[in-house]
Amino acid sequence: MVTFFYPHALRVLGLIVIVCSAGSAILLAAAAPPREPSTLDIPTLRNVGVVLLGVFGVVGPVSLLFPRPRAFPLMKAGAFACAAFANAMTLSPLLAVPFQDTASLVAVGCGLALTVGSLVVYMEAVHKKLAERQR
Repeated sequence: MVTFFYPHALRVLGLIVIVCSAGSAILLAAAAPPREPSTLDIPTLRNVGVVLLGVFGVVGPVSLLFPRPRAFPLMKAGAFACAAFANAMTLSPLLAVPFQDTASLVAVGCGLALTVGSLVVYMEAVHKKLAERQR
């Protein structure tokens, strides 16, 4: 059942990950610097978070939406797992800003769902190849 709807889920959930990651990066970049003193350099952490969201949350998934849906399932699983973990990194209380945490949480859920779906598609392809060899 998962593999039947995988091409559609890849497009829909992939676009949700991309849009939520881009929105989260924009909100994180536009946030005002914190007023309380801290031993950590919060603006630098936010800049690193914005760069990671841009690279892993937007560019990586966009590049993998164009090939055929069932091509490169392990690469897609890795890319969406990286997108989910980049978004999860920005959920830290030191970095999170209003509305950005919600967008990141949605992107984390969709990214992890696509990771699991891509792994299921890969396992089905391996199972089919093994079944053909045994015949």
